Amino acid sequence: RVEVATGEVTTLAGSGEDGDADGVGDAAEFCDPAGIAISPDGSALFVADQGNQKMRRVELATGAVTTIAGSGDEGDADGVGDAAEFCEPAAITISPDGGALLVADSSNHKIRRVAVATGEVTTIAG
Repeated sequence: RVEVATGEVTTLAGSGEDGDADGVGDAAEFCDPAGIAISPDGSALFVADQGNQKMRRVELATGAVTTIAGSGDEGDADGVGDAAEFCEPAAITISPDGGALLVADSSNHKIRRVAVATGEVTTIAG
């Protein structure tokens, strides 16, 4: 995080080491996070965790990281939560109402929709 007024840079979440762990602050681990999107209300940051094949949520107030969807294995499967599979998810955006993430699942050559509330992943193109 960069404080615009002061230029101060702080780490919101992540240990700085490759890994795959939910947790708070530096107890959380990512592997090649590629894309980010912020929720419309500004409370959460969503991360395409490319190396872990997952979609993650970071609560901005606390730095708590949780996995929304993705098994952690490379693959190509729609499903809910860890039943879904991605292959190098890269870019990510969020719907105006905050209810869905749209993900460029780059090595599957697909656009996927992830329901924020349920973690349900569906392929919408490709």
